[in-house]
Amino acid sequence: MDMLLAAADASVLTEDLIVEILSRLPYSSICRFKCVSKSWLALCSDPALRRKSPQTLSGFFYRSNRRGRNFTNLSGRGRPMVDPSLPFLPSSCKTIQIIDSSNGLLLCGYAKKYEYEYLVCNPATEKWAVLPETNAMVGMHTARLCFDPAASSHFRVFLLVKDRLEVTGVKIYSSKTGAWTYRQSEWGDSCIVHDAAKSVFFNDTMHFTTSGSSVVTVDMELSRWRRIPTPHPTNSSFIGLSRGRLYLVRCDYNNDYHLSVWVLENCGGDEEWILKHFVSKSELCEPCHLNSPRSLALTAIHPERNLIFCTMEHGDIVSYDLDSRIMHTIFSPRPYKAFTYQPYIPCFSEWLSDGH
Repeated sequence: MDMLLAAADASVLTEDLIVEILSRLPYSSICRFKCVSKSWLALCSDPALRRKSPQTLSGFFYRSNRRGRNFTNLSGRGRPMVDPSLPFLPSSCKTIQIIDSSNGLLLCGYAKKYEYEYLVCNPATEKWAVLPETNAMVGMHTARLCFDPAASSHFRVFLLVKDRLEVTGVKIYSSKTGAWTYRQSEWGDSCIVHDAAKSVFFNDTMHFTTSGSSVVTVDMELSRWRRIPTPHPTNSSFIGLSRGRLYLVRCDYNNDYHLSVWVLENCGGDEEWILKHFVSKSELCEPCHLNSPRSLALTAIHPERNLIFCTMEHGDIVSYDLDSRIMHTIFSPRPYKAFTYQPYIPCFSEWLSDGH
């Protein structure tokens, strides 16, 4: 941005041209430009500009054993980008827990009298909606959210219905129809998806890691069910989306290298997992003064860079650059303990046609 403005006198640029230039920059950069002057503050506060600006990973929601729900910026510094208390929600929802996040939206659950309900909200626009009840909410299930503002203004929520641990069916809620749809699972027997397993919405399809050697997928209409074999058992694996490709990160405690990063090539066709990186025990443990990589838990993959994020036993969150092989501590909650980190990417586009 500085180079663009240095190339020409900013006074000769029209406001439309400046807005067009700014709309191509990450929103975090635009926030910094608000400090230039009052006119720049007004320009950079334009909601239309926020909606057009590309967004990326901005920070993490997390819970603390002393301070409840919190938020840390990706830099680990400055005021939280969003208010983690979500003050726009009604008072009856103040005890919510953040279950999942997807491109700016949060899936939250909360107890209401003798029932457990779900809501989806957008902290950036302060929009929210309570999901209608369904029998699948009773008993064992895993809930996940999917939202792609580039493809649709509507979101969906998946409920994996289980008999003990095995997935027996899937229910989908669509904000477009306002209704739930159910189908019996076609993933076959012994399909186990743990509550802590990461899901990825990619190519209009949801992906889940299983406790076996596969990633299971199903489309939005619950008509195409697949199992994609993985290089190794996935119970210690993590999937994520980065630069439009599906990544699988696996912790391997038995070989010389303890973390391997794979990319799925030809997704939707004859898929093949390609090994892109491996990280040794010393590279993981020495920068954090750890005795074992088991003290690190995979948390997120950066959507645009070769960065993975891990949390340590006490809740410190660290990043590891797969290119430079440098580990960096982003945030430490000490003396408190932090857990259940959820990555957050702001979204300023409208996603509800009515309601709140």
